Amino acid sequence: PVSSSLYGSRFVTGGLGGSITHQCFYSPTPANKHQRKFWCKVAANGLCYTIISSSSHTSSEYRGRVALGDAPQNGTFTVTMTGLRGSDAGTYRCGIGSTNEGLYVSLNLTVLPVATVSRPTQLIRGELHGSVTVPCPSGDTQGDKKRFWCKVGRSSCALIASSDGYVGRRYQGRILITPPESSGAFKVLINALKKEDSGLYLCGTQGLRGQDSTQEVVLQVGTASALPRRPKFLSGAVGGSLSFQCHHDPEGTYEKKYLCRWKGGSCPVLLDDQGFVLESYKGRIQVSGSDPERGSFAVVLRQLRAEDAGWYWCGARSGHTELTAPLKLLLHQG
Repeated sequence: PVSSSLYGSRFVTGGLGGSITHQCFYSPTPANKHQRKFWCKVAANGLCYTIISSSSHTSSEYRGRVALGDAPQNGTFTVTMTGLRGSDAGTYRCGIGSTNEGLYVSLNLTVLPVATVSRPTQLIRGELHGSVTVPCPSGDTQGDKKRFWCKVGRSSCALIASSDGYVGRRYQGRILITPPESSGAFKVLINALKKEDSGLYLCGTQGLRGQDSTQEVVLQVGTASALPRRPKFLSGAVGGSLSFQCHHDPEGTYEKKYLCRWKGGSCPVLLDDQGFVLESYKGRIQVSGSDPERGSFAVVLRQLRAEDAGWYWCGARSGHTELTAPLKLLLHQG
């Protein structure tokens, strides 16, 4: 049986005489890997007529200008259509199953008189309870436009986080949009991943005139992971002290391990393993020990204040990727 989820763009645009390449992402289960993959066009009567399928069928009208490539190990299949005609515009489905009514995603193809260039959809894979780093390109080199991350639904994109400090209720303490680099590119960091985080997203920048630059991202959260579900909550007393462990992959190599204070979608670093301590925390926070073989380091926070309550992130930077995990500190009067 076909199982689980399938994702892909909802809108594709191509130029007359040009080409489009469309990717469909599916859960790489054994059943899905061997199932028939199809690309069909919805006709006026509501039926979806196969254009091409992995069982080597190609519609005569499209022969020579359509190709389907399946990469089961990655859970993706790609459809390319060339020599686009005005009559190619319409609603298509990419899907899996012995019939065209199986598991599918519908999309609209628009054919414009001029050629267009669109960024290919990016696939990001994460593990349950783990974290991901999503690179978002941008045309905004001034860095003054709002950066955003939203989840694509049936008719709109539901905002999850933006650089003006907005964070959706279900993402409190587990998402961060980084400041832009000189190129305008930025990253979206998400941790404590849940199965329902899988889906199609957009990240981009928004000027006063609307969305300037967007990137489609498919996030797949794998559930076969051995990542432990670590306790997220710590409790302490005002005036007391607290010691806790930050964990990372003992096999990994990291340029920096750190603890930061998450608030409203930003996370200033409080201390790192290279000796940095934020001025306002000097004398009351320190790395008290490190166990690289187990993949952990310990942090002590002393003279706890009421305002210390809230979210913290343990982080470890490896190249362009940040491994992060959230902790929430609950304080009571001592």
